[in-house]
Amino acid sequence: MGMSILGQAATFLVTFATGFALGIFYDIFRVIRRVFRPRFVGTMIFDLLFWLVSVAVLFLVLLFVNFAEIRFFVFLGMFLGLIVHFVTLSRAFLALANFAKKSLRKSAKYVKMESTKLASEVVHLETRA
Repeated sequence: MGMSILGQAATFLVTFATGFALGIFYDIFRVIRRVFRPRFVGTMIFDLLFWLVSVAVLFLVLLFVNFAEIRFFVFLGMFLGLIVHFVTLSRAFLALANFAKKSLRKSAKYVKMESTKLASEVVHLETRA
């Protein structure tokens, strides 16, 4: 038996949301790669991990939503969800992640500088005693 129009619309909306979520997941991986800067093998492992998780998520979503039936509107919904994410939120998400990365680096430098000062004062006090 075929799927009703309402069922197709619900499946389309779920695949749209899944595509949008996978776009966010991809941006998270982009941030991780920028922070850790893996070499060639590390990049391949990250990419493989991304695709394994993405395919598993998509399969589970399709399995629960429409018994894993592959239809054109499923791909269309996922593709449009990805496009909407990249056009609307991706740039802002990456800018926020870059700001957080810079802030964490500055904080780490400050903590390192202060702990070095404290350690030198402790050593100085011990040598005077």
